[in-house]
Amino acid sequence: MMNENTTKITAVVVVLVLIVAGIAAFMIFNNGSGSKSNIDAALEVYGNADNDYKIDDADKTIINNIIQGKEGYTLEKYPLADANFDGKVTQADLEQVNAILKGYSTTVYHLNHTTDTATYPDGTYVASTAWPVKKTIANGAANALIMYQITGIKDNIVGINYSSGSPPDKIIWPDYAAMPSLGSSTMYIDETPLVDCLEANPGTTCVLTADNKGYLDGKKGLSEKELEERYHLDVVRLEHATPDPDDYCSALLLIGFLFQKDTAAQEVAEWTTKIYNDLEKKTSKVTEKVKATGTAYYTYLSGPSSDYTAYLTQAGAIYPIWSDAGSTIYFDEKDSRYDSRVYEDRYQGDVIIAYRTGSGFLKASWYDDSENWNVEEMQKQLEYFENFKAYESGNVWHTSGDMPIVARVLYTAAILYPDVYSMSEADKIHQEFVDKFLGGIYKVSDLKFVLSQAEIEAM
Repeated sequence: MMNENTTKITAVVVVLVLIVAGIAAFMIFNNGSGSKSNIDAALEVYGNADNDYKIDDADKTIINNIIQGKEGYTLEKYPLADANFDGKVTQADLEQVNAILKGYSTTVYHLNHTTDTATYPDGTYVASTAWPVKKTIANGAANALIMYQITGIKDNIVGINYSSGSPPDKIIWPDYAAMPSLGSSTMYIDETPLVDCLEANPGTTCVLTADNKGYLDGKKGLSEKELEERYHLDVVRLEHATPDPDDYCSALLLIGFLFQKDTAAQEVAEWTTKIYNDLEKKTSKVTEKVKATGTAYYTYLSGPSSDYTAYLTQAGAIYPIWSDAGSTIYFDEKDSRYDSRVYEDRYQGDVIIAYRTGSGFLKASWYDDSENWNVEEMQKQLEYFENFKAYESGNVWHTSGDMPIVARVLYTAAILYPDVYSMSEADKIHQEFVDKFLGGIYKVSDLKFVLSQAEIEAM
């Protein structure tokens, strides 16, 4: 997971939540069997030599052992022991860890995640951030807002960037919805509103954004490099939308570390790992796997690297589109990017699931009264899929792209395999997540998060 002279970090976090005298130890169990489950999730910060979920005295011990040349202790084995990221392990690395433990201001080095695998083949690169972060500008996508809620950094966020067509949901995120956007979309930050925000909030040092390579690429608005060099803002790239509990936990841990916040990262990792293990146990009994494709928009299907595709495969689906397809496969013949292969029978899914934010589809909120939904627009967008066999068989579904990711996966499974996983089960676990990690901000039973093709057509 590292670039250049570093090696891939494999995290082994063993966790069972035990709170004794205020000390938490963590162990994850596989389906109650008692066997330990290793998860590839840890705090990806230099100085965290043992690659667990925090920087502590155990890391100092490893660093000191490397300095002393003790057998079995090398930088190659413990790449995160290089706390100041200068290519060697010395007394300066111990001093760096001591500064962190004492809460002194310093520069920390950590992994940023990116989908730009052409530049960074393993999908990560090392970034530096002034620590601790007190004030930040943050991405305003729904997935990101959920992360901020879990880690408790709302009061540290002084500005967000979001699309005018898909602003933060004012029903569940009223504080964020009241913030003016600093850019034309979640992907861009524009100079004028940024300058105004920085002048109004001195001491802002950071920008939180997504791992998507199109974010802050400079094609519109300011680039990552311009933010760093012209405005001295550190850019932190997080996997906001990953359905993998390991990667999701790692992102939460990084946020918690940077802002010195107690987070629910370990608890989220334990809980989601168990939920996914239970789901996999049920779907593994299915003898005929369903072929399914996903989308977030009505003129393309998601490619193999998309998070929407990951939701499908996490839920036990077979993804049928060719493996070297791009991130999006356009099926509108009028589009210059149209690829006719998408209609070939071997590449079609038996089910199509659209993961949609409310805007552009409902013309309202998934959290709003359904009487406010724009039925005409919903039916219009459904018809874009009319040339697919999934549409012919009545198997185009729409589900919320605003709700927690684990809920999206569970509802996907309920769509694909209703005989082994029910919508009521998905509702129950969705509510459990909301109550545990989002402060019970909505009641699932009062809302509708999944719409079948028949339901939309009958409205």
